[in-house]
This record gives sequence, structure tokens and C-alpha cells, in this order.
Amino acid sequence: MTRFLVFFAALLTPFLLPLALSAQIEIIPGSSANGQELFRHKGCIECHAFQGVGANAAPDLGRPNERPRTPMQLASALWNHGPRMWRTQDAQGLRPSLDSKETADLFAYFYSLSYFSAPGNPGRGAGLFETKGCADCHEITTSSVTRSGQRFAGPPVSTWEDVKDPLGWAEDMWNHAGKVFEERSRAGLPWPRFSAQEMIDLLAYLRGLPEARSQTAMFQPGDPEQGGVTFERACESCHSFGERTAQTKIDLLKRPGPDVLTGYVAAMWNHAPLMHSRAGAQFPIFGPGDMGNLVAYLFAKRYFNQEGNAAKGARIFQSKNCVLCHEQRRQQIGALDLTLSTERFSPITMSAAMWRHGRAMLEATQREKLAWPELKPSEMLDLITYLNSRLVNRLAGIDAH
Repeated sequence: MTRFLVFFAALLTPFLLPLALSAQIEIIPGSSANGQELFRHKGCIECHAFQGVGANAAPDLGRPNERPRTPMQLASALWNHGPRMWRTQDAQGLRPSLDSKETADLFAYFYSLSYFSAPGNPGRGAGLFETKGCADCHEITTSSVTRSGQRFAGPPVSTWEDVKDPLGWAEDMWNHAGKVFEERSRAGLPWPRFSAQEMIDLLAYLRGLPEARSQTAMFQPGDPEQGGVTFERACESCHSFGERTAQTKIDLLKRPGPDVLTGYVAAMWNHAPLMHSRAGAQFPIFGPGDMGNLVAYLFAKRYFNQEGNAAKGARIFQSKNCVLCHEQRRQQIGALDLTLSTERFSPITMSAAMWRHGRAMLEATQREKLAWPELKPSEMLDLITYLNSRLVNRLAGIDAH
């Protein structure tokens, strides 16, 4: 099932700015599996490689130093890369185009790479399995016994099914945390905290064990709408976002977010003791898929609803000559009226617009003897904020007044 999700403002207030501001459709990341196929089908692999597989005419997107780390960085890189990319495509006879849905899938694929391209060290992971106390409760197979001759308290690694999926792993770890907290507290033992890299190393070790029989992991974003429900049920008593933050709550937008997917696993595990000490018997247990949905919600809130500076965005709109084509000479050039977009502006929609209209934009700038308007990630953020502030309320092409 394609996980591309288009949500309407009237139905998805957690993801949108106040409803009075805009009723436009919001688009968030889709299916990483579809994105992987698009990466090939649309010809990206004719220039780009991933971890050495593919062409070498453009950066290898599997290398951490070549891959943008946030959606805004990715949108900026794609935008600035446009003219060079089109010249290369023309030489190869390629004319790919991406709509917003396909761009959402491609973004999901790029962010799944954030997990794969953070390689773990199984040797360090094996050491962590011992030093963090995992080995005190979990054997590798059911044939082992403890030094005292008693069976281990936890299930053996050979029965674990979710080490191939970092989000499934996080869900199991979270639900397991309450029991671990009680047992370690009774024994006077400290809580085993993990950095993101340590969790990556631990997973690399566990996935490499013959007993685990793990397959290659693939990140599939969950359902952010359902994640919002999980957040309200399990998290909102202590956490909030931005303007909705009460003085007694922690504003998650002011906290640094994980750089890689596995960072969410570590962050949730490290957070469990505090949550357990506050919630006690009310410690929330996640059902199947809840963790994936929650992470999708947090991901969308943090990365796709960033607020820039609209005043700075207005100046960028002027200085980059966007105003010339989209306002002053819009009729002559045939440029779009950006105030009437049916989609809220975001890194995804800006990238999709570049794919759909970029060649025509480049031709227009060349006719007007203007430079292609390159944008830094911070400028992209401010420009998106400004463009959203000007939207005339519309929903799927229908006025929403």
C-alpha cells in the first residue's frame, strides 16, 4: 500500500498552522520503496550512485558527506543542482518529471538512506551487548543458561523478529522498558543509556548473528495522522510543539532532533525511565505500528513544519527576482500565481515545482538575462514561510473562504 499521505487542513490540525491561515493540502513523505523504484525509473541512477551502485557522474548519495541531512538541505541542493542536471539529462536524452506524490516518495527514500548510510560496527555492538547489561537477561539461543544455572529472564535473541526494522525494534524496546526499569531499580543498577551510534552498532551486531536470521532493513514511514493520535494519548501531557507549548511542557521544537532514524530508537529508550517514574502503572504500551506512526508524526512536525522568517523570505523573493516573473511580468512570461497554490509550500512541493517547471523557469531567466536563483537551506526555509503567508485559502482548487 502506498504510504503517500495527503491530508486536508480541516482533518489534520496537528500538522498545519492555524486553519485560518490556509486550507491548502499538505504533502509529507511517502513510500521509500516507491522512491527507490523512482530513483531508477526516473533516471537518477544514470548519474547518481548509492554506495557504489550506479553511475559516477554525480555524487554518491550513500556517502554521508554527499547526502543532505534535512529536507530543507535536500530541497536546496535539488534546486541549485537543477540547471546542471538538465544539461546532463539533455545530453543523455532524458526528460524526467516528478509530481508532488512522486517527490514525496523520493524524499522518503532519501531519508531511509539516513539509516543505511550510518554503518554500524558489529564488534563494538557485541561489546555493548555485554557492557550495557543486555547479556545479563538475554541469551543468544534457548540452549544457554546463566552462570547460576537459572534461565535468563528475557527472551533469547534467536526469537527476536524486529532487529531488521529500527522502528519495530524501537517499539519492542519501549514496551520492554517498564520491566527492565523495575528489575534494574530493584538491583540498584543504573539505566543503560545509548547514543545513536551505539544503538546502530548494537543493531549491526544483532542483525549479523546467524541465530537472528535478519534481513536487510527498510525504513517505511508510518501514518503521521495516527502518530498524532498516539502523541496525544501517550506524550502530550508532558510534550508539545511551538505555539501550543504550555509552561509546564517541553517544547520538542526547541530540542535537537536525531540526525538518523536509529537516533529515535536511542532517544525513546533513554527517555523511558523518566516516563516510567512519572507514569507508573500508566506507562503507555505501544500497539503494532504505533512507534512507526509516532516517528512519522515527529518527523513531519520537526522537518516539514519549520517556521522561518517571513520578512526575510519577502526580501529573498525580491532579491532572487522571483517577484519579476511571478508578479511583475507574470502575464507576459506565463508564470504561476503562487498565492493560488492548492498545496502548502514545503521542501517537497518546492522540489516538485523544480522538476515540473524548472526548465521553463531556466529559459525565462536566460531570456531576461538573470542568474538562476540559487538558495541556501535557510533561504529556502524563509522563502517557504513567506510563500505560505501569502496563500489565498484554497482546497483542491476550490476557494475555502
